[in-house]
Amino acid sequence: MKVPHNKSFCLTIILFLCTQSISFAAEKKFKIIVEETPIHSFLEIPGSNPAPKSKSESKAPVPKIVYKPGEEPKPVLVGSDIEIVTKIFDKLKIPVEIELVHWTRLLPMMINGEADMALGIQKNSKFDKFVNFTRLPVRSKNYSFYGLTKQVGESQVMSFEDALAHHYRVGIIVGFTYPKIFWDYYPFENRVLNSHLVESYTFRDNIIKLKEKKIDLFIADRERVNVILKKIGADETIFQYKNVLYWKDYFFAFSKKTKEPKIKLIRAFMDREIYKMTESDEIPEINLEWIKKGT
Repeated sequence: MKVPHNKSFCLTIILFLCTQSISFAAEKKFKIIVEETPIHSFLEIPGSNPAPKSKSESKAPVPKIVYKPGEEPKPVLVGSDIEIVTKIFDKLKIPVEIELVHWTRLLPMMINGEADMALGIQKNSKFDKFVNFTRLPVRSKNYSFYGLTKQVGESQVMSFEDALAHHYRVGIIVGFTYPKIFWDYYPFENRVLNSHLVESYTFRDNIIKLKEKKIDLFIADRERVNVILKKIGADETIFQYKNVLYWKDYFFAFSKKTKEPKIKLIRAFMDREIYKMTESDEIPEINLEWIKKGT
């Protein structure tokens, strides 16, 4: 991907940064909205869920903090998306207001310019006509089949066609959004869930059902489930098939109705920072740390 490096563009960015602390002082804060999502954007009581720094610390019991009535700390908005966007706007020296909103409010607020920016948005969605996306995603989810290691044959690839040909029972998560390609292979039968599918409520439930041979496979995103398997010591008994069935990319998105006069410069700086943070593995490391903390 080409990133602009001409002198005039860089000079514009430098001058923009030098004037931010003065020009934004008298202006309203840059409004960012996000829906509650585990790992990426959620409310947490400060100090209630410290991330382990070593294997010995992860095994040690975490002391419960007891607060006096009226002294309980207020929950704060945290997560991988929050950390990434905060780091970038701190460099811009632009004050921001990040609001957690119900998912039904995200699109209306972006359409009418009530918010300047939204986090964790997929392309090719209902947002496309009303927002400008960052060039690169801030996180991705790659989905594959998982099965028992001892049942894996010579082929380490498992497609939808392969699973159907073997009449494998596939574990899915209730309430989880599966893409069109999935439902093309596993359509409802007379308005009833496809007979090849078995519902669970969590990935851990699927792992248990797989071990008990109540299902033959389950679909999950590699980035999160591989961490869970390693954490519970099941990474050698449960096998991740090598091929990716489908993937989801999540972007930051700017409202086309924003009234922020410097939005073009903010977008340009955001693209450059996401590119640099991705190339240096800073964004992947942030995502991985929050996955470890949240699983």
